[in-house]
Amino acid sequence: MSDVSDQIGSKLLYENDRVRVWDLRLAPGESTGKHRHENDYLYVVIGDGELQAVDADGTKGDPRPMKDGDVRWRDLGGQDDVHEAINTGPSPWRNIILELKG
Repeated sequence: MSDVSDQIGSKLLYENDRVRVWDLRLAPGESTGKHRHENDYLYVVIGDGELQAVDADGTKGDPRPMKDGDVRWRDLGGQDDVHEAINTGPSPWRNIILELKG
C-alpha cells in the first residue's frame, strides 16, 4: 500500500530503542491520511475534541467525543493497524501518541 504512511503524528518529538513520541494536531475537518501502526500505542488527549476513525477499507466509525486528559490504549496483538483519523469537532484536535517499540 504505497498510499499508507508510517508517520503516525504531525511531528516526531522523541525516539529511542524503546519508544516513539508523536505530537498529532488536526484542524477541524482535517484528516491524518492513511497511516500504519506497527506497535502497540497509547495516546493522551489534550483539550476536548471529537475524532472519527476510518478503517483501511474506508469504513467510518462513529465520531467519538473525548475530554482533555483522556488516555486511550491500543493493543495491536502483533498485527499492523492501517487507518486514518478525522477531526470531526469544531475546534483543533491534539493528542500525544506514545508508540511502544518491540
